[in-house]
Amino acid sequence: MLTTYGENIDREAPRGEYPRPQLKRDSFLSLNGLWEFTGTQQEGIPSRFAAEICVPFPPESQLSGIGRPTPKGYTLWYRRSFVLPADFNRGRVLLHFDAVDQIAAVWFNGEKAAEHAGGYTPFTVDVTALLQEENTVLVRVEDKGDRGRCAFGGQLRTGSWSGIWQSVWLESVPAAYIDSLQIVPRFAERAVELTVFPGGDAANGSPCTALLGGVLYEMNCGLAYTLPLPEDAPVWTPEQPALIPLEVTLGEDRVESYCALREFTAGRSEDGYPCFLLNGEPCFVSGAVYRALWPDGLAAAPSGEAMAADILHAKAMGFNSIRLTDKVEAPLFYHYCDRLGIMVWQGMPTGGKDTPPLFAAKDYQYGMYGRKDPDSRKQHMRELREMVQTLRCSPSV
Repeated sequence: MLTTYGENIDREAPRGEYPRPQLKRDSFLSLNGLWEFTGTQQEGIPSRFAAEICVPFPPESQLSGIGRPTPKGYTLWYRRSFVLPADFNRGRVLLHFDAVDQIAAVWFNGEKAAEHAGGYTPFTVDVTALLQEENTVLVRVEDKGDRGRCAFGGQLRTGSWSGIWQSVWLESVPAAYIDSLQIVPRFAERAVELTVFPGGDAANGSPCTALLGGVLYEMNCGLAYTLPLPEDAPVWTPEQPALIPLEVTLGEDRVESYCALREFTAGRSEDGYPCFLLNGEPCFVSGAVYRALWPDGLAAAPSGEAMAADILHAKAMGFNSIRLTDKVEAPLFYHYCDRLGIMVWQGMPTGGKDTPPLFAAKDYQYGMYGRKDPDSRKQHMRELREMVQTLRCSPSV
């Protein structure tokens, strides 16, 4: 069944919004759209791609153009060729995958460029050294479901998916660039703590600047700086989701971001009962469990507009929060939560064993959670760390 949003997508270029608004550059090339596709039980790269698939929709979804489950034991293969715009490369070219379920291997122009395990978190490949006039991306995906070490979330209960299910895109950065930001609100100090992490030829200690509240701050990469906000800076609440623009520069690299002044804590109400505090004030949390599944796109929303509409519907029904436990959404979704004003209670998707014990097991009772294998526990921690790093700056989370 197609939604209104699904009926209106451009299959040549779906999900064209900038996918990561909290670290935004002016260089962006989407690779969403039609890719060559096949599934096989054979080893090695297939000689023939039998179908076409619309990325970023999983093959089980209607919007993908495939619309059928992936048989167990099958390996999925994706291939797409493209030519970069003449003025695109500024020094380095980064290839981003926002989510591939579960185990991905990437070849770029015939050279193996990356592997990633974990179906809910993004990964990036620096393809600068492999660029040619015409470029080909080849992706192999294995989805072992609950038989492997990766998290599978609620897919056993609410419908499974596999393959590429979030945006694939390119950006170009200078040789020395900003890899990521860590933004921590300091509510009591009316400030934010900012750390700039370097990438490429930049290193810890490299000089950078931050423009916040109309004030330019000189900084060094890898160090945390507490930056004061104006006295009249608004606080973030679901009713008034005030976002404060932030701009960070390192050499020739410039990124746009944002932050918010807010604090989530636990405390007591005026009559002494334990309660949740938002910005130091008791806040009644009215939340809905959000599965984030679509009748046409399954795990992938048809568009950013569709994501925003779901959030606005939740707010219209009186909710000030949503609970995401079965999946990690696309970065764009959390941006809409930040901007539109809804708190997100984010959980780590299930892995190991779908049904946890009914009693409070000890941390060392790994078998109760299907995590006897030490490598399985390492994979869980790796995915948890990646999820936290991806979402740590969102004011709504």
